[in-house]
Amino acid sequence: MKIKSLMYVLMGTMLVTTACSDNELEKGNDGSGTVDPVNASALVNVYSDKSGSEASLLVGKVLVKDSRTLTLNVPAACEKVYMKYNTVSGTEATKEFALSPVSRGVDQSTGFNFETNRLASVTLALPEDAVQPTNETDQGYLFYHNTGVVMFEDGWPTQLDSWYDEDFNDVVFEYDLKVTECHSQQMMETVGGKEELLLTLDVRAVGGIYPTGLGVVLTGLKSEYVDQITASLVLKGGQGTMRDLAKEQLSTKDVVKVENRSWNWDNDTRKEPRFAILTVDKAQEEGTVITLNGLTSLMDNNQDMFQVTQGKVREGLPMLRAEVRLIGKEGLTGAEREAQLAAFKELILDTNRQNFFIKVKDLNDTTKDKEIHMKGYAPTSDYKAKYDKLVADNGLNTGVYYSNAKGSTWGVKLPVGARHAYESVPFRVAYTGFAGWVDSNGASNQKWYEGFDPEKTVRYW
Repeated sequence: MKIKSLMYVLMGTMLVTTACSDNELEKGNDGSGTVDPVNASALVNVYSDKSGSEASLLVGKVLVKDSRTLTLNVPAACEKVYMKYNTVSGTEATKEFALSPVSRGVDQSTGFNFETNRLASVTLALPEDAVQPTNETDQGYLFYHNTGVVMFEDGWPTQLDSWYDEDFNDVVFEYDLKVTECHSQQMMETVGGKEELLLTLDVRAVGGIYPTGLGVVLTGLKSEYVDQITASLVLKGGQGTMRDLAKEQLSTKDVVKVENRSWNWDNDTRKEPRFAILTVDKAQEEGTVITLNGLTSLMDNNQDMFQVTQGKVREGLPMLRAEVRLIGKEGLTGAEREAQLAAFKELILDTNRQNFFIKVKDLNDTTKDKEIHMKGYAPTSDYKAKYDKLVADNGLNTGVYYSNAKGSTWGVKLPVGARHAYESVPFRVAYTGFAGWVDSNGASNQKWYEGFDPEKTVRYW
């Protein structure tokens, strides 16, 4: 069991990039290419990187007539965004736009909040050579994207003067949120426009023997805003290959559970069946709570762990994926309509509403697993009473969730694609610029996550 007291903390919400799963962190570049002028779309995409790669997509299929102002969640070091559009000559072009900061009262903790992204606004103007939209019905939806990787330690709430290994790989998983926002008044009137959220959780690594599951609280997305739920368990391989394990489609139940207790990878050396259980609960008072259990079954044995031991990482192994689609209600108007729109949209713009956590065996209580969240994030209502008791018994900070007088944290968020550390490699060693970023309160080394040590981090997974 790995137990740490904080040396460096990372709590903030993370960059908007796309999961690379079984690939090395690379800055992709799809290239500009050309398009068919006859079939060219009038819609534009907005990226945080000039390459216009899928990994840097912020918002897609945007309808711009003359100009349009959007609020976006962008990397902290990002000062410009790049709009990719189709031209009347049949080419694809890119135009850059400067960002303006958006003020928002933040902080759920004290001191440096370790944010690696920020809110900003941009006013997009359609260039003269762009394919012009013909009417407002050209596109009735916006597609917002937010992606990251979460890394946890499993030792909370025990405190020591020194960390055992400080590697933040007891549980590593990638997430991707895509929020669909209906913004066409005509579409809302004719087809009852609605919002949707597509969430994927991919288990990348398990470097602890005690974690049993992972999860996320989608704060504020309550049952009155969610009409239907689709929940799927799949094995996600390279080149977009998928193997279905279990699914429930378009359910109207408050709690949806899908499971597979007898699956294995192809050519699996493990004889016992593996298991996975996905639960979606939209009836909790804080919002929709999603959990994926079955982490203990991913390891072949306790010594090798799962995808963290140098020389024993199974490159290209399909990742266990939980996929959840939450569909908003149709036909809402007035205040109800605005409340639903805000509940979905804020999951992207206010990433404090993305409350990730892990579940860990409690050696002192076999009736309920421990929940470990990132610094400043509340436990679920189901776990709150037990959390309060453990905090009191262990002398932890009562003013900041999942922290102590030293500012400890047991969970961090990174841009997806960022490598995780090998077993027993301290995080500050794996990412040499991390310490400088923390010590400067985020003023320097803002792209520290790009400066990984290739010998201390996992290249493929």
